[in-house]
Amino acid sequence: MKPRSTGALQLAAAALLRAVLLATAMHAAGATAAPRAPGFTLPDLDGNLVTLRQLRRKGYVLLVFWSTQCPYCHAMIPDFKRAYRDYDGRGLTMAAVDVGTEDVNSVQAYVMENDLPYLVLNDARSKQQLIRTYHLRGTPTVVLVAPDGEVEFRGHRVPDLSIWLPPD
Repeated sequence: MKPRSTGALQLAAAALLRAVLLATAMHAAGATAAPRAPGFTLPDLDGNLVTLRQLRRKGYVLLVFWSTQCPYCHAMIPDFKRAYRDYDGRGLTMAAVDVGTEDVNSVQAYVMENDLPYLVLNDARSKQQLIRTYHLRGTPTVVLVAPDGEVEFRGHRVPDLSIWLPPD
C-alpha cells in the first residue's frame, strides 16, 4: 500500500481548518441555523389565520420571536422598523411572533403605542409549542427563512439582509 502524499494531507487539513473557522465565526456572530423552519398556523391580531407556508410564497420571511415585556425587544424596534421599511415588498415579509405571557389585548395595545407596521402574530395556546419547536432561549430571537423553508439566519439581532435580498 502506497503512503499518501503530504501535499494531499496538507490540503485536506487546510480545508477542514477553514470549515471549522467558518462555523466558529458564524456561531460567534449569532448565525446558527437549523436545516428547515418548522411550519405553523397562527392568528394575526385581527384573528386571521396565517401559515408560514403562505408567508414563504412571498419570498424570504423574517420571524421575530418577541414579548412586550422584553426590554431588548423594545430597544430593537427601530432596527425592526428599518428592516421592514427597507425590504417590505422587495422579497421580504416580516412577522413578529409574540411568545410572552401577555394576552392579545396587551399585544394590540403595545403594537398601537409603538406604531409597529409589520405583521404581528399571537396565539396564547401555541406559545409553549413555538418555544419548544424553534428552540427559543430568549427574546428577541430572529430567524430568516428562505422561500424554500431553509433557515438562513438565526440570532438575536437583525441580520444584514442585503446578503439575501438585492439593494434598491
